[in-house]
Amino acid sequence: MTLVLLCIAIIATGSFFWFALRRRQRDESVVHFPTPSQRKLSQQERDAVERYLRQSEGLGQTPITHRNNLIILRDKLILTTKSEHVYSLKRAITRYGVASEDTNSGRYFLDATEIHLPPFWEQYIAQENQVELIKTQSMPLVISLNGHTLADHVYEGPAPVSTVLPSQPQNASIRHEESEHIEMVKVRRETREEHALTRSSGVKEALAVSGILLLLFITLLSPVVFLPWLLTLAAVLAGWVGWRVISERLGKNRKEIHCLRGLPKRWGLFGESKQGDISNISLGTVDLIYPPHWQPFIGRDLGQPTDIELYMNSHVVRQGSYLSLHDEVKKFPLQLWGKNLVLATSAFLLLLMLLVYVPLGLPLKLSIAWLQGAQSAQVNSVQDLEKTALRVGDTLKVQGTGMCYVPPATNRSASGFLPFDCSGIYWNNAAPLPVPQSEIIDAATALQTTVNNQMHPGENLEQNINPQLATAIEKSGMILLDDFADIVLKTDTLCGSKTNECVRLKNALVNLGNSNNWSTLVKRAKAGSLQGINVLLRPVSAQSLSELVNNATSSFFIQETRRAAESLNSPPPGGFLISNDEGRQLVEQPVPPVGLYGNPPQDQWKQLQHLSTQLLHTPFSAQGVITSISIDANGTRHISLHSEPDISTLWRYLGTSMLLFLLLGVLLVNTVLFIRRFIKDKRRIDDIEQHYNACFHPTMMPVPAHTLS
Repeated sequence: MTLVLLCIAIIATGSFFWFALRRRQRDESVVHFPTPSQRKLSQQERDAVERYLRQSEGLGQTPITHRNNLIILRDKLILTTKSEHVYSLKRAITRYGVASEDTNSGRYFLDATEIHLPPFWEQYIAQENQVELIKTQSMPLVISLNGHTLADHVYEGPAPVSTVLPSQPQNASIRHEESEHIEMVKVRRETREEHALTRSSGVKEALAVSGILLLLFITLLSPVVFLPWLLTLAAVLAGWVGWRVISERLGKNRKEIHCLRGLPKRWGLFGESKQGDISNISLGTVDLIYPPHWQPFIGRDLGQPTDIELYMNSHVVRQGSYLSLHDEVKKFPLQLWGKNLVLATSAFLLLLMLLVYVPLGLPLKLSIAWLQGAQSAQVNSVQDLEKTALRVGDTLKVQGTGMCYVPPATNRSASGFLPFDCSGIYWNNAAPLPVPQSEIIDAATALQTTVNNQMHPGENLEQNINPQLATAIEKSGMILLDDFADIVLKTDTLCGSKTNECVRLKNALVNLGNSNNWSTLVKRAKAGSLQGINVLLRPVSAQSLSELVNNATSSFFIQETRRAAESLNSPPPGGFLISNDEGRQLVEQPVPPVGLYGNPPQDQWKQLQHLSTQLLHTPFSAQGVITSISIDANGTRHISLHSEPDISTLWRYLGTSMLLFLLLGVLLVNTVLFIRRFIKDKRRIDDIEQHYNACFHPTMMPVPAHTLS
């Protein structure tokens, strides 16, 4: 229980922080800068922003004309509730300029975040800029640049935007327009293959699926009261995973790619990015960022008109006729083995926990039987049960009269009916076994009776001596054995002539009979020479003799009780042994308050006879689901029953089986996929380079066939 609550607490805490982090990231999705200082937007600034947006409405929808006469409109700047916060940053501003008929086609970036900069502030851009901006529905809007506020310009009575554009500053961190012409061909969304390079590797989704499997495992062990909450949490995680998969399929998160045409050039030491040998290539004012494995192939297009497609952050996705991330992913698919490793590992750990903490035998049997179609049967006679076709998983109800099962001595269960175990019933048409009988028990009982009667004569018992003498002996405190020969003969009947039986009792009787040995004493008793001989004992001696008799007879009582109990475990062949695998009793007899072997040895035999009278032929009733059917060497059919499960137990059984097969499937599939993808991932870049070598140098060896699979 503690383990279950701890797992629930960990999952709930982790989910809370995860959703909080995601919400924070979503709230800051417009401004991707580490911990910017912020303040509230004043009313004066808000009025200035609103006036700027009204007066510059045309700027908010600046058209960009493509060579294919396509028109792309930028989103309007619309204030939202998030616009109340002003973010203060110190950053370099990069201008992204493209060839267009519009003079206001420049786009401005702080790092990789596009911002809207009022065009009349371009002259104030420096190497490091103190910028204040607010969020809008489309992109951040700069309201202050290096001490120049939007309120100052607005209240000065701004002229039309096209007339206030100054020349570009000399100290700006932007690069001046070059003489060559850069043509915007089009703007498109990235393809699924291109998006696969930047999207999540699937590890987060795999962790969420692992969390779902863990929650399903916990439901098998937790109380019913926690079941709705656990299933709800699992459904939430499943919904999030489904939403992630669907959004990726629908392309909701795909980025813009700008298709340009121009002359890429190498700028030497004047490039702004630092990427080694391939960092100093630019297309006009844009520093191009290439994938590392393109380094040997990009020099061919330098100084030539080239079609280049790139993201907003200048990462190139296609150049020329051959270099293409789309074609790479299509011909050499990405091998994302991280998610397979996570799923295989979590499935393996959960499978171990399932094997250790959850019994699997019964759920698997019943689940398979229920899938095959279980039946119900009710019988009241052995003949009807023999005619009934039974299978594991069927429901059986039986009523009749049978014998309680007697387990072997080496496998004796802790039953209240020891040596009987009434959680199992032998049911057949043979005659019931007789109640146990034993001549040795009769002899031991006779010896005990004669010794007790002579040592403790009652008022109604007759003695073989004069009454006056008996009274005198009683007053003296002595004890008289008036039939010593009977004690000797009954001891000989019980112990026999074996020297190792009743040794101490025999020696005591030999001394009392004043004989040389036991055989001589027995001969005298049989010959009648001990008749009329009375033995007078002190109380201590009488007590010792009584204990010797009890000790001698106790061993015989114990031995005979065990032997008789074992002999009961020999029912007639054939028939049925119907048992409850939960240990529930199938009879309505009252359970003895003390177990058979908890009684004194002299009472064990009586208890065994009493139980045998009750349980060798007793009414019983059994009902449940069949969990196993077998036939032993005597031809007896063993049928094990389990109590019919309720709805909750039935759900746990089915859930256990389904989770077991699910974990096995997840483990096997993801282990195979992990091995295959890991191997392919190691040689993927080499295969891509061979492909490009074959494209740029057709005389080289062709790409191996396995790389195109």
